[in-house]
Amino acid sequence: MRACLALSLALLALPLALPLGCQRLPEDEPDDDSGPSTPDTTGGTFLPGDEDATQDGADDAQETEGSMFCDPVDQTGCVSGQKCTAIVTGGVVSYTCAAAPGGLGPEESCSASPSDGVDGCPAGYACLADEAEAGLCAPLCEGNGDCAQAVCVPARETDIPYCADDCSPFASPCPTPLGCRRNGDRFSCMFLGLGDVGGAGEACAVTDDAGCAPGLVCLPGALIPDCTTDNCCALVCDTTDDNPCLTPASCLPIFENPAPGFEAIGACFVPA
Repeated sequence: MRACLALSLALLALPLALPLGCQRLPEDEPDDDSGPSTPDTTGGTFLPGDEDATQDGADDAQETEGSMFCDPVDQTGCVSGQKCTAIVTGGVVSYTCAAAPGGLGPEESCSASPSDGVDGCPAGYACLADEAEAGLCAPLCEGNGDCAQAVCVPARETDIPYCADDCSPFASPCPTPLGCRRNGDRFSCMFLGLGDVGGAGEACAVTDDAGCAPGLVCLPGALIPDCTTDNCCALVCDTTDDNPCLTPASCLPIFENPAPGFEAIGACFVPA
């Protein structure tokens, strides 16, 4: 009887002991000699031998960055055999590194290539053209401080900034295809339009003196004798000369605040 009772108690205790035997305790964790894992923060898998590819990518990025931010005046940011020049993409002017085969000098005739900048002009110059596609190697600039005895103005056809030298409308030293044109408070060597051939009394547009030939400026028609349009071309004159204009016109100043050296330049018109 006692033996049966002991056996029954042992069988009742067995289910309680089994769960305790399967329980994992902290000190029971298996040893791992591989060390702690390091999280991957590279954003991708790096394989042996990729070092060269990574460096090539960095070099490409630097070259691209250099071509985007090269300096057209100081000529920095490009490798040997290239020049920093201006190009036009979608009507927007930017600066990039382009092959510089050279062969042409400053202010020499050239063929404009605004899409890629490969035009044969020397470093610091770009081939700019008028409406008739007559090109000239013109000095690039980003501001008036980059020009000597000149101002930085946008080219008529492309808006690429270049140094437009000061000139005299009476004896223009401008190289072809540039003409001596009124430019703010002075006269500068600038590109002409196809229609810039008008004589005194002919119709014109005040902006850029469009329609007038070199040596003339566009003024309101009411000031020009016999003008029948809103604006007409008027001859440029020297205000210090005696009677340089035909009556009833007089030689009167055309600049309110002329640049030094341009104080005596006027035009033939009737005072308002």
